[in-house]
Amino acid sequence: MFSEFFKTKNLIINTLFGIVFFFILSLFFSYQKLYIALIISLILIIFNINTKKIILYNLIIFSILLKLIFTFYNPNDYYTILSKTIYEKHFLVGVKNLNMNTEIYGGNMDPNNKNNIRSINIKTDNLGYRNNIDFNTAEYVLIGDSLFHNHRIDQEDLINIQLNSKSEQKFYNASLTGTDMGHYFETIKFFKNLNKDKKYIMIIFPGNDFLSYETTQKNYSIKLGNRILKNYFELKEFFDFYTRIKFMTNLLKKQKLEQRIDKSQTINGENIFFYKRYYVKPNININFSDEFNIYKEFSPDILIIVPSKAQVYCEYIDNYDCYDFDFEEKLSNIPLFQNTKILDSTNYFKTEAQKKLLSNNFIFFRDDTHLNEDGLSLFSDFIIQNIN
Repeated sequence: MFSEFFKTKNLIINTLFGIVFFFILSLFFSYQKLYIALIISLILIIFNINTKKIILYNLIIFSILLKLIFTFYNPNDYYTILSKTIYEKHFLVGVKNLNMNTEIYGGNMDPNNKNNIRSINIKTDNLGYRNNIDFNTAEYVLIGDSLFHNHRIDQEDLINIQLNSKSEQKFYNASLTGTDMGHYFETIKFFKNLNKDKKYIMIIFPGNDFLSYETTQKNYSIKLGNRILKNYFELKEFFDFYTRIKFMTNLLKKQKLEQRIDKSQTINGENIFFYKRYYVKPNININFSDEFNIYKEFSPDILIIVPSKAQVYCEYIDNYDCYDFDFEEKLSNIPLFQNTKILDSTNYFKTEAQKKLLSNNFIFFRDDTHLNEDGLSLFSDFIIQNIN
């Protein structure tokens, strides 16, 4: 049997079957679990030719039917729209060359609320970031996560678009949902290898960036520029099987999300949601292992701390105090940031939020942890004031 398998003709046929099996099966697994698709494919090619044909025909028919089902079942909830802008959680690279007009409902603390619908436009460049300008024309590059990538915000209201309309200096947005500070350093490395003349503004958030960083994301910059992987994920994004199946399983976890949200708070008569994990306390800390010393030449020029929603509205929240944080001191003691200008925007946002409340306006979405259009406008003013 095995002597027949390794004959030249059979080897070519089995290799082709293996490639097709792997490609189809890989559509159902995350980037991190592709080895499972590979193992199954290697097992399948051992079967005789007729069995392989039957399995392949059934896989193709099943995939076509599933694609048709997902074509008609296409909700515009928070996480489904997010999945259209990023390839997947384990391949954190933005989908390139998008120009998508869509409705979106719900925030990240109430993702299935169909009573809260917004119409937005999402555009991405050839690197998958939300920009209307080319990287080479910018003087500053913004590095962050969902705060600036925010797929709930229309393209024209993004912070980089607002900055470019308010300032003569040009800003490029290299932020992506799901990334952390390990990714931020790698992103700066990627762009500095393209052009060393830019200035980098890193935005960090106490709620999810103040961590103990032990291991670097050392291969992330390679992924950002890997055309072969990106082309593969373009095909994977077209079918979108893994993400949709993941979405359905997440529906079963809705109760877990409910347990993480504080829906009991009221400000100016409005019910405002808060994420319990982001009730940050003064004892939070941030540190980096020696492994991060490789990024000393890729440190940002400016580092901005943006407060959590709870920090901004702390005076109105039951059972949460308005703490004094020493973020600037903590960060200035980290060798990676010894040549970085560190800015804490907390007091600025608290003051501006108070002014907005006088006319019953909020700078955060009520059902979301992110700044809304007013909040991003204020943030753009803060950045311009501090770079000038």
